[in-house]
Amino acid sequence: MTKLCGERGFTLIEAVMVMLILGTVLAGITTVFVNGTHAELQNNNRFKAQQTARIAMEQLRLDVHNACAVKVISGGGSITFASVPLSDPTRCGSTGSSASYPKVNWCALTSPTLSTTYALYRSTATDGTCTTANGTLEADRVTSNASLFALATCTSGTICPEQFTTLTVKVPISFKSTTYGAPYTLSQTLSLRNGVYQTTNSTTACPTTANNSTCITGSCPPTGATCYPPVVQ
Repeated sequence: MTKLCGERGFTLIEAVMVMLILGTVLAGITTVFVNGTHAELQNNNRFKAQQTARIAMEQLRLDVHNACAVKVISGGGSITFASVPLSDPTRCGSTGSSASYPKVNWCALTSPTLSTTYALYRSTATDGTCTTANGTLEADRVTSNASLFALATCTSGTICPEQFTTLTVKVPISFKSTTYGAPYTLSQTLSLRNGVYQTTNSTTACPTTANNSTCITGSCPPTGATCYPPVVQ
């Protein structure tokens, strides 16, 4: 019988070298795929944060523009908007149920999905509270419950001349997962289009009482009187 040529095959060293080369190539390809997956996850988380912040800001914008007075509480973590009652347009911020004197409350509470973050809730409850039970979840994964809302004032809580009541809103949100997903903060300065002023800095809401001047609309009076935002009760 005639012997076939080239039957000796591969040596162990050759097989090991092939495995090393193949492993190096596959490691590089795997790194590219993993980095691409992480980049996609980061972009998706950031996009989700942007969308959540924008949707919440849109609802906040509507509440601000419809309000006649605003009250920032809890270190800027909660806020109350008062609207002019349809049944009594001379009153703003008066005490009473939301059915008679409409109010909208926003509050930052512990997130239902991640206990180390917060969630923004919007409530129109008649008792003036804002809880997870009576509120609507507007934004999740908020990174802070402080300094979300701030009133822009001149001095001693006054309204700057020729201006409406101005509110700065900041919504910091992050869907970051361990390493991937940069945080996102949306901030806007909004004005109360239906805002009214008081010529006396008092603790009572509109209208005129024994210790409170009549609320007025528009710019401060040309007589030089100081204007204050109306109180929300």
